[in-house]
Formats: sequence, structure tokens, C-alpha cells
Amino acid sequence: MKKYVLILGLITSFNASAHDWIDCGKDALGYTANCQYKIDTDGTLTIRGTGNSGNIGYWLDHNENEFIQPWKDQDVKNVIIEDSIKDLGILGFNQIKSQNPIILPSSVTQIRRYSFDGIITEEVIIPNSVISIEEAAFAWSSIQKIVIPDSVKTIECSAFRGMTKLTDLVIPNSVERIDQNVLSDCSNLKTLTIGENTQLGALFDANVPAKLKIYCTGDVAKCDANLEAAGYPELKSIKATTQKINGVTYVYDDKGKLVTTSGHRTEKRIYTIDEANAIAGKTNTFSIRYR
Repeated sequence: MKKYVLILGLITSFNASAHDWIDCGKDALGYTANCQYKIDTDGTLTIRGTGNSGNIGYWLDHNENEFIQPWKDQDVKNVIIEDSIKDLGILGFNQIKSQNPIILPSSVTQIRRYSFDGIITEEVIIPNSVISIEEAAFAWSSIQKIVIPDSVKTIECSAFRGMTKLTDLVIPNSVERIDQNVLSDCSNLKTLTIGENTQLGALFDANVPAKLKIYCTGDVAKCDANLEAAGYPELKSIKATTQKINGVTYVYDDKGKLVTTSGHRTEKRIYTIDEANAIAGKTNTFSIRYR
């Protein structure tokens, strides 16, 4: 009986320690990062803010040229960021792998430079509280989809640079300016959806992706003029319309064919009639293609 109780005690202690909150500690600049984290036994990294700022910190050590975030080299399989986080910091998530989409909380108002540099995940969903995406925020990350909300006004230089798994990007009409090199080295980009009022910088520092098609959700002539001003007179946009349902934007070409979506639904449930109509292929029979 005593041995049995002792073994149970060890197991309980192990599980409890796996769920304990740990202070993020000092960042590369020597400042206290106002956050705590825990990594559960299933590999879920949960981060919460502490104090007034809820700042994850600055984890790039320029002197050593390496990333020193506290959860580095941990076996992370998913990431949860709690509402108490207000500032994502710099290089907070480099080289983390997340099997599920990362949903940023509404407490975040801007995505700082290098925040998701090098992250490996299928999708990142940005909340309506974010108004700017800073320099190289998602550079060289292995993200397939980025959901940009209507609140975003500016996308700074190299924000999506080197995202080779990014195939489709929908820029909402709210974006007033996209800086230079935002899409440089996005070699597999197939569709880019833009509005007529978005001022464009030199999006690519070298070759434009060979299969790229640009869809314009407003006046095509204005979109083409913006492309020419950015240095791409050879690129001509295609007239497009959009439909937003439950946070997902559906983009249709000039023939009414669905060409892309801004992201995936985060809830697993039965499709509504509007959603079914939005993704249904035009056929002679009642046939729905699920995405």
C-alpha cells in the first residue's frame, strides 16, 4: 500500500508541474517580459499577460544572432494566447509548430515586427482590434492562410516576405497602404485580392510569381493604375466580388466562380444555407463542394 501511494504521489506531482505557470523572465534587452506561460502534457503552449502591459518581450539577441524566447526547443504542438496579452513582442513565436490555427485575442492592437517570423502553422486569424501589421511580422513563416480583418490600415515592408506556403491572400478594402517587399519571395502565391483604394509599394523585389492572378474588388482601372504606380504595368487585375459569411470572405471572379477564401471557418458545425450557396459549384444537380 505504501508503494502504491508513493507512485500515485509521483504521478500527481508530475502532472501538476506540467500545468504550472512559469514567468517569461528577462528578455534580450534585460527587461522583464510581463507574461507567463505553461506547456501542458499534450504540447499546448498557453501564454497569458501579467501586469498592465501584458508584453511577451523581445527575444532576439542581436549579439549572439539567435532567438532566446523561453519556450524555445520545447515540444509545442498548439498555441493559445489569452486575452490578457496586449503586446506580442518581438520574435515571440519563432520556430514554434502549431497544428491548429492561431487565433489572436482582441486585446492585441498591432502585430509587431518579427512576431511570427519563422512560425509553422496552417493559419493565423487576426482580430478586428489590429490596425497595423509591422515590418516582417510574418516573414519566412510556414503559414498557409492569414485572415486580415477590416480594421487593418497599413501593412509594412516585408510583412509576408518568404512565405512560400502562402498561395492566396485577401487584402480587405480597409487597407490604405501596402509597403515594399511585402510579398517578396512568396514564390507560390497564386491569387492576390485587393481593393481600388489600396496604395501599393513595390510588392516584389525580384520576380513576380509566375502563376499570380490579381483580383480587384472595386474599379479595375483604379487597381491597374495602382499596380502600374508600384512598377507593375504588365499586371492586369480581374474584376471580383466578395461575400463575407461568419468571418470568412469568399472571392468570386467576373464569371461568378469562387476563386479563393480569406481563411477557414474556425467552428466545426453544419453549413448554413448562405455558406452552402457561397461554396457550391454551379452544376445541373444539387451538389455542394465542402471546403
